[in-house]
Amino acid sequence: MQQFPIIIRPMHLFASLIFLFVFVFELKAQSLNRSVNLALKNNQTIKNQEILLDNSLQRLNIQTGKKLPSLSLKGSGSRSTNLQTNSNSDSYSISLESNYTLFDFGKLESDRRAEELANNVASLKFSNFKNDLILRIIQVHLELYKASKLVDLYSTSLDVRKQQFRAVESRFELGEATKSDLLRAKASISGAEAQLQLGEGNLEKLRENYLFTVGERSKEVKLPEKNINIPKTSNELIEIAFKNDLQMRYLKLEEEAAREKLKSSEKSNLPNLSISGSLSYGDSATTGTNRSSGTIALTSSLTLFSGGQKKAQVKIAANNLLSRSVEISIRRNELIQNVKTKWIELRVANSSVSAKKSEVEALEGLYDSVFEEWKLGSKTSLDSDQAYQNLLNAEVELLNASVNVILAKYRLLKEIGTLERNL
Repeated sequence: MQQFPIIIRPMHLFASLIFLFVFVFELKAQSLNRSVNLALKNNQTIKNQEILLDNSLQRLNIQTGKKLPSLSLKGSGSRSTNLQTNSNSDSYSISLESNYTLFDFGKLESDRRAEELANNVASLKFSNFKNDLILRIIQVHLELYKASKLVDLYSTSLDVRKQQFRAVESRFELGEATKSDLLRAKASISGAEAQLQLGEGNLEKLRENYLFTVGERSKEVKLPEKNINIPKTSNELIEIAFKNDLQMRYLKLEEEAAREKLKSSEKSNLPNLSISGSLSYGDSATTGTNRSSGTIALTSSLTLFSGGQKKAQVKIAANNLLSRSVEISIRRNELIQNVKTKWIELRVANSSVSAKKSEVEALEGLYDSVFEEWKLGSKTSLDSDQAYQNLLNAEVELLNASVNVILAKYRLLKEIGTLERNL
């Protein structure tokens, strides 16, 4: 039995080596904040949304301009030919015209206010889109981290299987192990190699997904360094959500904009008053005559009959306002449900991590015990192999559960509208 002391507690040895490697490597690994900042800088989708957001501002500028006087310059020139006398007559004219609405019962102001609110809505929708993207980046970042750590676990598993095989092989040569034990140990190596190759393939796929989402390649990433503080009760979370939820905020602005559009539709049935003026000058070089003139006019209009069009427009505006009010009520109930659900998911994830930690500690002790008994001959290589496989499975589940806790926290933060400030 003097041949086997080098493989006593191999799991502890490899765990120590991996911890040292991970500690050194994570100093160079990509942080979550950097991943998010790079994605917001490089992602083409958010750039496209920024372009569309500018359209909303331009529509507000157009509507604001309608309240100001308009000023235009017009000019024309002509040449006429008398075929009988074969003579030409040239003339030109130029005019400066202006128009301004003096009074419309506030219709233009309601239109401008509605467009201003729509611009604010567009900004909030952009922020909401940005938060969705940030959450997706966080998920991609964490999935890459998890895949990398799984490869580390599978690599350690392969090393342990190889050491187990060498130990079984030595015992087989001494006649203390059967050929079945030897073949089983060899099969364990093949299984561990296949598991490692699968993990490496998944890691490569997630690196490509990271490249597509973030815009830059990164071989390794690390967990968030900032401690995330979550309120202890769901009622506190719901109260925070009502204050910060972007969707609730832009729905309220849409309701206010719909109210302004209703006012505009109602005022379109009322008379309006506008003033216009022009200065013009014309000259004919052929006849040697010129003319100049100036006009000013007050214009008022009132629609007496439109075949029900105006009434229908008012009804549509009223329905839109009512619809926005209903959407706010729906979102309020939806928000309460979503916050409670995310809160429960986080609690379950935390409980899972605690349970998995205890399971890993117990299975690690069990594996050490079975390994010692296998060396003494009271346990078979199958028992040792199965004990290690159970330990590996528990470690994989603990890794998944740990990452799920972090992701659950960020999902909850997004739901209550505090995601960006907690990065």
